[in-house]
Amino acid sequence: MVHSTETEAPFPELLRHKRVQAGLTQRTLADLSTISPRTIRDLESGRAHARMQTVRLLADALRLHGLARELFISSGSGGRRGEPDGTDPGLAAPRAVNALLGRDTEVRAMAQALESGHRRMVSVSGLPGVGKSRVAAELAARLGSRRGWPVLWIGTGPQPHGASGTAFGPLTKSLRLLVESGAADVSAVCRLIGRHEALLVLDGVADAGHPAGVEELLAYCPGIRVVSTSRTPWQVAGVQATVLPPLAVPGAEWDATGSPDSLTGVPSVRLLLDRLSEVRPGFAPGHAEADALARICRRLDGLPVALEAAAGRFGVLGLRQLAEDPLPSLLDLPVPARSAGAPGTIGGLLGAEVDRLDAAHRTILLELARCDRAPTVPEAAAVLDRPRNDLVEDVGQLLSRGLVRASHEESGTRLHLPNLLRALLRAPRNPGSP
Repeated sequence: MVHSTETEAPFPELLRHKRVQAGLTQRTLADLSTISPRTIRDLESGRAHARMQTVRLLADALRLHGLARELFISSGSGGRRGEPDGTDPGLAAPRAVNALLGRDTEVRAMAQALESGHRRMVSVSGLPGVGKSRVAAELAARLGSRRGWPVLWIGTGPQPHGASGTAFGPLTKSLRLLVESGAADVSAVCRLIGRHEALLVLDGVADAGHPAGVEELLAYCPGIRVVSTSRTPWQVAGVQATVLPPLAVPGAEWDATGSPDSLTGVPSVRLLLDRLSEVRPGFAPGHAEADALARICRRLDGLPVALEAAAGRFGVLGLRQLAEDPLPSLLDLPVPARSAGAPGTIGGLLGAEVDRLDAAHRTILLELARCDRAPTVPEAAAVLDRPRNDLVEDVGQLLSRGLVRASHEESGTRLHLPNLLRALLRAPRNPGSP
């Protein structure tokens, strides 16, 4: 059993505690580990820092196994990235190169729910390219830093750049087998974790198949928290579902001012400017470019992957040219390299998502795409010739994927399609046709 006090103690105290717990003197531990008694004295007094190899020799001499060994090595490494120990560096908590823009509200709400214990699992869903994995990485980094929770990251696709942190090799491999195939012994995994606090991130795992064992982990390991990213919310009792929307775009209030400075607080514009400055270092928009920035963000729905794709053309095209590109042309924007493994274009990315729907849901999207303005739910039910209650259930599933957005007005709830999705569905012979 791993006690919570052990996870919080600095390495000198933890080493002393484990030595006494094992009934060993400093001299005996020195003989078993082949490390000099003086080095052990210096480590326990805090006068010296252990090399990774020294920490592993001490763990062997103390006969530490499972999570207790992982925690001991993590404490001894002091957060440094050690030499490979047969672990997969991709299993560690990833950190991204760029700062996360415009997601503080969502990350703060999910962190608060997990920290308070009000929820022990959150599910993040939404459009492809909306930034689900990036938000999960930010959430893991904040909770790992603030609470000291080890982060166990299991993903089906490419990790964000710069994977770092503590790789819990044997434990994470057992967890991977458990959630992906159910092959691991859930009781053995639960014993390894015990009452230890940890954050398990399942990045896209639910999209590949229904994960096994997670509900048992939540039931038998009171200290574990789970974050899942997937195309649709994961239906687990007590989960907090968050549909991640695209970044906010400039509204009508900006049109009234027309000031470039007033755009800097809009999340989609901040992201676009950040990526534009990567293409043209030192770029600062003037009054003439302000309208083009706003138009690009609106036409691309504030979708992060689309904004990054448009910024990639800034080396050749000006902002006004980008803003005037027809929507079908924008669908041909190549997906940025950081999204490697996804379809090659923005249109391909969205088309693949539409292709995963059944015929009934695709029909709803096609009818909404034909409407010149966003219909209310009764109006959509009349067009589709379907009972309103049946339509509400289907629309709810489309909302959970981010394919439809609802705006609640006095006249009723209106259903909106993203501009890019509308252009895709209106294009001849699109891949989403039923």
